[in-house]
Amino acid sequence: MEKNSKLTASKEDYLKVMLAMSNQQEIHSCEVADALGVTRASVSHMMMVLKEDGFVSKEKYGKVCLTAEGKKLAAEVVRRYDLLKDFFGEFLGVKPETAARDACEIEHLISRETMEKIEKQLAHGI
Repeated sequence: MEKNSKLTASKEDYLKVMLAMSNQQEIHSCEVADALGVTRASVSHMMMVLKEDGFVSKEKYGKVCLTAEGKKLAAEVVRRYDLLKDFFGEFLGVKPETAARDACEIEHLISRETMEKIEKQLAHGI
């Protein structure tokens, strides 16, 4: 997947958290704030930005939902994170907590080409 020029690491983090919460009936901004450790005002601002970008739909004073595009992008971020975490842990032998922290940072920066190479290495059973 080519990175969408509208995406930033912060937007990806919001989408990823919202995807994890999407099994709930409703997602409220306060829950997103708690999950990300940010203020409700920050979430409110980012929800407006994500809505303008077409990644979420939001009712005034109500629930927030990922759009189809938002779900697709969030799933791709989660996929990159999971692949990186597995690669660092299984292939390189990095401690799980370090692998998770590094994967979270790198998932926003890594190229498609590098991800494909990592995925091939993991598919070959390392």
